[in-house]
Amino acid sequence: MTTTLITGAYKSLGLETARRLIAAGHSVIIGARKFAAPVIVNVSSGMGSFGMTHDPDRVESQYALPLYSTSKAAVTMLTAQYARELPDVRINAADPGQTATDFTGGLGRSVAEGAESIVALATIGPDGPTGQFIDRNGTLPW
Repeated sequence: MTTTLITGAYKSLGLETARRLIAAGHSVIIGARKFAAPVIVNVSSGMGSFGMTHDPDRVESQYALPLYSTSKAAVTMLTAQYARELPDVRINAADPGQTATDFTGGLGRSVAEGAESIVALATIGPDGPTGQFIDRNGTLPW
């Protein structure tokens, strides 16, 4: 079956839609704004960073991936803008770094290491950073 993401599913139309889709055998992911300490982590990349792709000491400067890089720059900017718009939500972008996946042909750090920055941001408290671009070593330029 299909997996469906429903935003605003904590009441009314969204909730009823979720109930019906679950009854029909769908997997449903529910998103809502009514959480105690909401956190959003967007997965971005140093490949979308002007600072990192123009630094000859960085691995990101060794590749020309215009479509991928453009999309990741957009993800990071979207993160910054949503963080300004939604100050009660911790919204950050994580850079897992070059990680050994199908996309990289198995090059890079382990998947477990790549997940570190994502998990760290997903588990921050309500006083944690927001609107940041972060890898496992800290804040990144972009």
